[in-house]
Amino acid sequence: MSGLLALLPVYAAAQDADAGREIARRWCTACHVVERTATEAPANGLPTFPAIAARVDLSSDQLRAAINPQHSRMPDLALSKRQQDDLIAYIFSLRAR
Repeated sequence: MSGLLALLPVYAAAQDADAGREIARRWCTACHVVERTATEAPANGLPTFPAIAARVDLSSDQLRAAINPQHSRMPDLALSKRQQDDLIAYIFSLRAR
Protein backbone atom coordinates (compact mmCIF):
# COMPACT_ATOMS: atom_id res chain seq x y z
CA MET A 1 0.00 0.00 0.00
CA SER A 2 2.75 2.48 0.86
CA GLY A 3 4.30 1.77 -2.55
CA LEU A 4 1.10 2.88 -4.24
CA LEU A 5 0.93 6.01 -2.14
CA ALA A 6 4.46 6.88 -3.16
CA LEU A 7 3.39 6.80 -6.82
CA LEU A 8 0.45 9.20 -6.41
CA PRO A 9 2.50 12.40 -6.85
CA VAL A 10 4.09 10.99 -10.00
CA TYR A 11 0.69 10.03 -11.43
CA ALA A 12 -0.81 13.41 -10.54
CA ALA A 13 2.12 15.24 -12.12
CA ALA A 14 1.74 13.16 -15.28
CA GLN A 15 -1.73 14.55 -15.93
CA ASP A 16 -2.28 18.25 -15.35
CA ALA A 17 -5.71 19.39 -16.58
CA ASP A 18 -4.82 23.07 -16.01
CA ALA A 19 -1.77 22.75 -18.25
CA GLY A 20 -3.98 20.88 -20.74
CA ARG A 21 -6.45 23.78 -20.74
CA GLU A 22 -3.64 26.17 -21.65
CA ILE A 23 -2.50 23.86 -24.47
CA ALA A 24 -6.10 23.68 -25.73
CA ARG A 25 -6.49 27.46 -25.59
CA ARG A 26 -3.23 27.99 -27.44
CA TRP A 27 -3.37 25.27 -30.09
CA CYS A 28 -6.91 23.95 -30.44
CA THR A 29 -9.25 26.95 -30.42
CA ALA A 30 -8.76 27.66 -34.12
CA CYS A 31 -10.68 24.48 -34.92
CA HIS A 32 -12.48 23.34 -31.75
CA VAL A 33 -14.54 24.87 -28.98
CA VAL A 34 -12.38 23.99 -25.99
CA GLU A 35 -14.31 25.51 -23.08
CA ARG A 36 -17.46 24.18 -21.47
CA THR A 37 -19.03 27.63 -21.50
CA ALA A 38 -17.86 28.81 -24.93
CA THR A 39 -20.17 31.26 -26.65
CA GLU A 40 -18.54 31.19 -30.07
CA ALA A 41 -17.48 28.32 -32.31
CA PRO A 42 -15.59 28.03 -35.55
CA ALA A 43 -17.95 27.02 -38.35
CA ASN A 44 -16.04 23.93 -39.41
CA GLY A 45 -18.20 21.06 -38.14
CA LEU A 46 -15.55 19.66 -35.82
CA PRO A 47 -16.66 18.37 -32.42
CA THR A 48 -16.35 20.56 -29.35
CA PHE A 49 -14.18 19.40 -26.48
CA PRO A 50 -17.26 19.08 -24.22
CA ALA A 51 -18.88 16.84 -26.89
CA ILE A 52 -15.72 14.74 -27.11
CA ALA A 53 -15.59 14.48 -23.31
CA ALA A 54 -19.24 13.36 -23.20
CA ARG A 55 -18.41 10.24 -25.18
CA VAL A 56 -18.16 7.67 -22.39
CA ASP A 57 -16.88 5.06 -24.85
CA LEU A 58 -13.80 7.16 -25.62
CA SER A 59 -10.55 6.10 -23.96
CA SER A 60 -7.36 8.05 -23.41
CA ASP A 61 -5.66 5.78 -25.98
CA GLN A 62 -8.27 6.72 -28.58
CA LEU A 63 -7.79 10.41 -27.83
CA ARG A 64 -4.02 10.02 -28.07
CA ALA A 65 -4.47 8.41 -31.50
CA ALA A 66 -6.66 11.33 -32.60
CA ILE A 67 -4.03 13.84 -31.44
CA ASN A 68 -1.37 11.97 -33.40
CA PRO A 69 -0.05 13.94 -36.37
CA GLN A 70 -0.84 10.93 -38.60
CA HIS A 71 -4.54 11.60 -37.97
CA SER A 72 -5.99 12.85 -41.24
CA ARG A 73 -7.38 16.23 -40.14
CA MET A 74 -5.07 17.14 -37.28
CA PRO A 75 -2.11 19.46 -37.82
CA ASP A 76 1.24 18.34 -36.47
CA LEU A 77 1.39 20.18 -33.16
CA ALA A 78 4.48 18.22 -32.07
CA LEU A 79 3.08 17.71 -28.57
CA SER A 80 5.21 15.75 -26.16
CA LYS A 81 3.71 12.74 -24.38
CA ARG A 82 3.37 14.90 -21.25
CA GLN A 83 1.51 17.59 -23.18
CA GLN A 84 -0.75 14.94 -24.73
CA ASP A 85 -1.45 13.54 -21.24
CA ASP A 86 -2.28 17.02 -19.97
CA LEU A 87 -4.56 17.76 -22.93
CA ILE A 88 -6.36 14.43 -22.47
CA ALA A 89 -6.74 15.12 -18.74
CA TYR A 90 -8.28 18.50 -19.59
CA ILE A 91 -10.72 17.00 -22.08
CA PHE A 92 -11.80 14.37 -19.54
CA SER A 93 -12.19 17.11 -16.91
CA LEU A 94 -15.02 18.50 -19.07
CA ARG A 95 -17.13 15.38 -18.53
CA ALA A 96 -20.39 15.99 -16.71
CA ARG A 97 -20.22 14.87 -13.12
